[in-house]
Amino acid sequence: MDITFEQLNAFQAAAERLSFSKAAEQIFRTQSAVSIQIAKLEDTVGQRLFQRTTKQIELTEAGGVLLRYSTQIKALLEQARQEMMDLEKMERGRLLISTSDTTACYQLPGIIQKYQAKHPGIEIIVRNATSPKTIDLVMDNQVDMGIATLKYLKPPLVTVPLFYRSDVAICHPGHPLAKKKTVYLKDLEAYSCVLLDQKCSSRRILDEICRKAGVTLSISMELSSIEVVKEFVCINSGISVVPEIAVKREAADKKLVALKIRDLQDSDPIKIGAIYKKDRYLSLAARSFLNMLRLHFRPSDVDT
Repeated sequence: MDITFEQLNAFQAAAERLSFSKAAEQIFRTQSAVSIQIAKLEDTVGQRLFQRTTKQIELTEAGGVLLRYSTQIKALLEQARQEMMDLEKMERGRLLISTSDTTACYQLPGIIQKYQAKHPGIEIIVRNATSPKTIDLVMDNQVDMGIATLKYLKPPLVTVPLFYRSDVAICHPGHPLAKKKTVYLKDLEAYSCVLLDQKCSSRRILDEICRKAGVTLSISMELSSIEVVKEFVCINSGISVVPEIAVKREAADKKLVALKIRDLQDSDPIKIGAIYKKDRYLSLAARSFLNMLRLHFRPSDVDT
């Protein structure tokens, strides 16, 4: 079966965007060129890869199968390119990382700045995703490594524990809970809560701890961003439970109050770490970044 890279490239772009015109923009070709490459590919495999209508295109079952393999092929080609680049001793290259908004906002900026100063030829791309999504991206070879909650891992992943995450309850300074220093989850039941949605691993962990404690929180809003959650708490529209590192500035400025949660202190700590696929080639750029993470988060920060 004689399939060319141009055909696969056009097919994958169209499959990801579900549009020949957008695929053409993505790979810097004309729409007619994309259509021709896909038509040749369909002739080669002997099956329709897209259902075409006047308004849109959709993948056929055969197209879905080919997309899965073409993604792996492109990932392998990228690994080969990266390995060859490594022969140049990190003079150029690219590093793809996936992690949560919290880690990206509050843990990585200083580390990335230091890394870029040391390796200016390496392009760093950070994708923001929940821990479950980050795990999927690592498993699908779409990123070099992830930084995620280590509670819901899938094999075969290599893990490098980095630090523990500590969650706190937050409320407006005028809220009835604001005078307390420590609360139990049971204390939160009487108030409206603004929480992260259930796609986030931190929310899933909180729900699990609440079930064990026999606590039912009154949830008025579910949001996908900690920054938005904080804004609602700052205007006294509810209380929340968030990573302590995300509210240090607001607590110091007295825009909100952060309270230790006794239940969480008594439960297993939330361990955050770097993850990568066991059988994936880990580039020099990725290995160097991983070493920098290890140095930044000292071994004493988390049990290995």
